[in-house]
Amino acid sequence: MEETSSPPVEERAAQDPSDLIGLVRSAWRDALGYDTFDDDTSFFDAGGDSFVLVSLIERISKSSGLTMKAVDVLRSPTIRSQAALLIRQRDGGES
Repeated sequence: MEETSSPPVEERAAQDPSDLIGLVRSAWRDALGYDTFDDDTSFFDAGGDSFVLVSLIERISKSSGLTMKAVDVLRSPTIRSQAALLIRQRDGGES
């Protein structure tokens, strides 16, 4: 009998767009230190600043295996838009 197991979180996130939203939401929670924001709140309206931005980028990049830059957060400041950016990047589109 063949053993089946779940892929690592990073691989699951890369497969399912809703998991990428969860991944970004988790990175925000860890970087900001709270989780009462919604998926359409701007990172800066949620209390993010340039110092927290560096932490957020590192967390998202490490968790997703994809590259996120500061300009990406400026252009896509919400959880939903950052997840969409990662999806486009993962699928070979422009960031």
